Formats: sequence, C-alpha cells, structure tokens
Amino acid sequence: MTWNRPFAGRVVLAITVAITAGVALSPRADAQKSTKDTLSVVAATHQATLDPHFAITTQDLIFNRNIYNALVKFKPNSIEFEPDLATSWTVSRDGLEYTFKLRRDVEWHKGYGKFTAADVKGSFDRLLDSATKSPFAGSMRMLKEAVVVDDYTVKLVLKEPYAGFLYLLTPYRAGPIINARAVAEKGSGYAWDPVGTGPYVFESRIPNRESVIRANEKYWGGAPAIKKVVFRTVTDTNAQVIGLENGEYDLIYSQIREQAVAERLKRAGFKETRVHRNLPQVIMMNVTVKPFDNVKVRQAIAHSIDRKQLIDLAYNGIAEPWFSPVPKGYPYGTENVPRYEHDIAKAKQLLAEAGYASGLEITMVNYDENKLGGEVIAEQLKPAGITVKLEVLDQPTWLGRMFRGQGVYFAIHCCVRQPDPDIWLTDAFTPTGGAIAVSKYNLEADLIPARRELDPRKREQMYHEIQRKLMRDVPMIPLMMRPEAMLHSPKLQGMPTLEPIWGLDITRLTFN
Repeated sequence: MTWNRPFAGRVVLAITVAITAGVALSPRADAQKSTKDTLSVVAATHQATLDPHFAITTQDLIFNRNIYNALVKFKPNSIEFEPDLATSWTVSRDGLEYTFKLRRDVEWHKGYGKFTAADVKGSFDRLLDSATKSPFAGSMRMLKEAVVVDDYTVKLVLKEPYAGFLYLLTPYRAGPIINARAVAEKGSGYAWDPVGTGPYVFESRIPNRESVIRANEKYWGGAPAIKKVVFRTVTDTNAQVIGLENGEYDLIYSQIREQAVAERLKRAGFKETRVHRNLPQVIMMNVTVKPFDNVKVRQAIAHSIDRKQLIDLAYNGIAEPWFSPVPKGYPYGTENVPRYEHDIAKAKQLLAEAGYASGLEITMVNYDENKLGGEVIAEQLKPAGITVKLEVLDQPTWLGRMFRGQGVYFAIHCCVRQPDPDIWLTDAFTPTGGAIAVSKYNLEADLIPARRELDPRKREQMYHEIQRKLMRDVPMIPLMMRPEAMLHSPKLQGMPTLEPIWGLDITRLTFN
C-alpha cells in the first residue's frame, strides 16, 4: 500500500508537493540567450575524480553536478525536493518502500542508449558492492535492494525506516546515477571518462591544470545557455585575481581571503555573490586521545574561542557565529543548547581542574582552506595557557590522513551535507561516519531511534535532546555558519543564493 500524506514534517511536505505535481519538468524552451558561450572557472585545488561514487572535493562536484542526474533534486534556492530523473514517487505507510516513476526521454552521453530503471538498480548495486569501496556506501546502509518493476518504474526497498531517505537521493555523494556498463567497460579510466545523463558532457582534461565540459545539446531539460565550461587550477591567489580582472576568468570558485582585495574588485565593478550552503565551520577533537579525552579540556578550548574576532580576521567578516551542532537551515535544529561564550578565566579554571594548570601543547592539523583560521585560533588559545602547533596540508592529503586515522586529532572542518540532521550527525559521530568523523565520539545509540521515527514531532524532540547532549560533552565546537563569497564577472547572471549541496547548477547561469 502506498501513502502520499506527509509523514516527516517539512521533509515529506516536499514529497507530497512533488507527488501531487507528479509530472516531468518540461524542457526550458525559454532559456535565455547568452552573449558569451564559455564560462571560465578558477580555483586553487585541482579536480581528483569525476566518478561520483568517489568524488569528495568541491572542485570535483562543480562538474559532477552537471554531468550526472539523480532521482530527485532541490528546487532552486531551496531545500525542498523536485523531480529529476524521477517524475513522481510514492512512499509506503511503513516507510520501507519508495517507488519512483521515471522519465522516458533521457539519453546517456556518448551513445550509451536510453536511461531506464535498470540503470538506477545498476548504480545503487555498484555503490553498495564491497568491491567498489565507495566512501559513500555507508550512507546508504539502510537500502536493502533496488527492484526494477518495469523499464520506467523502480522500487527502493529499505531494511528499516529512514526518515531522511530522500535527501540521500539528490545529486550528491550516493545520489548521482551512473551507467554501470560504462563503468565496467572503462575500468579505472572511468574517473576521467565519465558517462552521465546531465546537461553537460565531459570533454577533456590536462591533469592539475584544466578540465572542460561542453553542453549536451540533446539534454532532456533543454540545452544550456552556456555551451562550454573550463575549470582551471591556479594555486596563486594573485594570479586568480589578475585573471578575473583581465577577463581570463569569469568566476573565482573560492573566497578571496584578503578583504582589501575583495573590496577593490567590487569597487571595480566585479560582483560578489554569497552562496549559502547551510555550511557550518567547526572544530573537531578526537575524544579518544589525550588531552582531548578530558571533557574539561574540550570545554576550556571552547571558552577560549572568540567567534566574532575569528570571523573578522580569518573570514572577511562573512559568517554568523553559531553555537549548535546541527547547522542552521536544517530541519530540527535548535539553539537551546549549552553555549560556550568567550571566557578566558573560565577556560583557565577548566584547564586547572583537568590537571593542566601550567598549560598544555596541542597540534592542529588543517587543510589549506583553513590555514588562516587555524592561525587566529592558535593566538586565541594562548591566553588560556594552550600552545598550538600548526600543520597545514592540501585538502586531498588531509582527507586521506583523516580517513586512515593518521594524526588528525584537532582540526577545523566544515562540511556540506544533505540538509537532514541524521546525515550530518551520523557522518560526524558514528563509527560509519565519513569525512567529518575526526572526533571518534559515538552517538549511534541515540541516532538509531531518531532516524527511524516517522512522526515529525517526536523526531524533533529526539534531535533537540541529542544536540543538548553533544554540547554538554562538546566533542565538536560549532564556530560559525559561513556562506561562500564568490567573486565573478558582472555579466555572469543567475548565481544562486542557496545551494544546499556542493557544486553549482550551471544550467541556471548565463551571460548578459
């Protein structure tokens, strides 16, 4: 029996709207004409892979968002769902079966034929296959099987209810649908010869220098206005700025840390768009190693942080102080939690109670994006008697060391996740966690009943208590909610104000 009434508050309200609409999105026949057809994007970090079952970095995902589709996606500037490869869906009353009707007009890139339900099954089978070794397989651990009902109907059967399941089916991490035949034929080469159904087709790559995608003129959603996207890797920030000024680049896909430089570019007519991703910046501490195994040390560190000063000095003032472990903008978040305001006297008292009256020395290992933030925090901890040694790595190296448990015990981190509290908290605080799991603090027993609960009121109560527990034990220090401030050509139009997952939907962009 299927059930179309909401069973999870705001989350499933979006499901109901989609089911009620229940129709495929029509091609964009009214797409704006563009005076320029190539978008040049620059960033400091090179792309690592275009295989979505392994793509982790923001640089990978700007392309993957446009090469692949998923069953559902987020409406523009929203966390509400709308159809993507699916046209409608229903959910069984017990929350164990999700049945999707699929589009009939979708073609795979590069001559791989028509998209069908078998491709959905093949994609999830590959993700969950232990031989694949995808870092995102754990996020879909509740999926029992994908069942082909007919060529354009697929059923996803869960082992247990999971109230946030639709969030996992958006075009991020486990959600993008791949062509299993292409993966099998291309082997390891698939990472740089991807096959999707999206609005852009991968064209070429010069390792660590440049990657190119071109418009899919046969895209079922209508051909994009921007016909070519070139992503260039330039590690020198000054060179990025000069390239933007002379028209070589249209978009700097990262924040300019020097506020004076950003202000100069804006005075010169370049535009700054603040893209909100419900993105928290946090400090993670491994609670299984000294001195972070002592809650009073963790609390002392928390009281040493001056969030406003950190934001002003390290993030150009572009952020909002935040004190809760669930990011702002997520369902079931609350600010009614224990707060650790800046209080050096309290920090010293807690350190003394923890047995460190004469101070202590700790090592912070950050990736390059957080270099300046680490320097500011190191200075803020000194008055409390905490000396911080700083180690800075590139992002891929940092992630590799974190996954292997190689000395990343105290670090600044972020991360964008699909905006359901269980996805964020599971990634950060369970043994199956992913790229946020520095702390080794295990919240699994608390999260199991919350993620299985389909009553939104009960689920809200559970997550509020989980957040209060986390801030009592403080394995993580929430610092701020930080938008991405991207500088770009004033001719580039359609930049989003909210993108709840990494990447950009380039089909929404054009040049005037």
